[in-house]
Order: sequence, then C-alpha cells, then structure tokens
Amino acid sequence: MAEKFDHLEEHLEKFVENIRQLGIIVSDFQPSSQAGLSQKLNFIVTGLQDIDKCRQQLHDITVPLEVFEYIDQGRNPQLYTKECLERALAKNEQVKGKMDTMKVRQTGSDVCTRTRELLASLPTGAPTLWTAEYCYTVGFLACIIVTLNVTEP
Repeated sequence: MAEKFDHLEEHLEKFVENIRQLGIIVSDFQPSSQAGLSQKLNFIVTGLQDIDKCRQQLHDITVPLEVFEYIDQGRNPQLYTKECLERALAKNEQVKGKMDTMKVRQTGSDVCTRTRELLASLPTGAPTLWTAEYCYTVGFLACIIVTLNVTEP
C-alpha cells in the first residue's frame, strides 16, 4: 500500500518541480527560450498523465471532507487525525463509564432486593432493634458496601 503512495508522491514532486521551472521560464521569457518553454509544457502534460495513471491504483482510498477543510484553512491535515483520535478516546471513556455505572447499579439492585427479602423473612417477634427504618438503613448500607467492592479493581 505504501508503495502506491510513494509512486504518486514521486510523480507529484516531479510535477511541482516542472511547474516551478515553468514559472522561471515564463517570468523571464525571451523568444529564444520558446523551445525550452514548449518542452517544459510537454513535461507538465506528461506529468499530469502519470498522476492520472496513479489514480487508478488509489481508487479505493477515501479522504474525509473535513481533511480538505483543514487544508483550505491552512491547518495541518494530521491535526484532523489527532483530533479524531482524541474524540474517539473521550467517547470510549464516556461509554466505559456508562457501562461501569450499569454494572454497579445492577449489582447494587440485586443486593438491595436480596436484603429486602432477607429482612422480610425475619420472624415477627424480632427484637425491637429491627424496626423497618433500621432494616432499610442496613439494606442501604449493604448496597453501598457492595457498590464500593464492585468498583475496586
């Protein structure tokens, strides 16, 4: 794959050099330099044909429009790649946080349900210490303890 790009890059560099030389010839044009100008124009046409041939090898390559916008704004297109990776990393961390939260909620919910079932199964003649409010508090604390244990690595 890299050799396709190397081939195109080589043709583009030659083309740019021919354009630069053409600019020099045209800026100081003398009738005697007509032959050199014609030759340089032929090199440019040949260079464009070579670049067009490279297009067939690279037909499956797509470039996001945002990259062209970066170039139009005078920005480095590699910044686009960097910013895409940063956005993907941030989104990944956000999704991971949501997944971790769902795991904790599910585990905490299961423990709270089991705690309520356990408390409901206590005998009716239980000591007065086991009031409904106290049982709810114990169940809530059990949920917090389980949640803390789940989140530890």
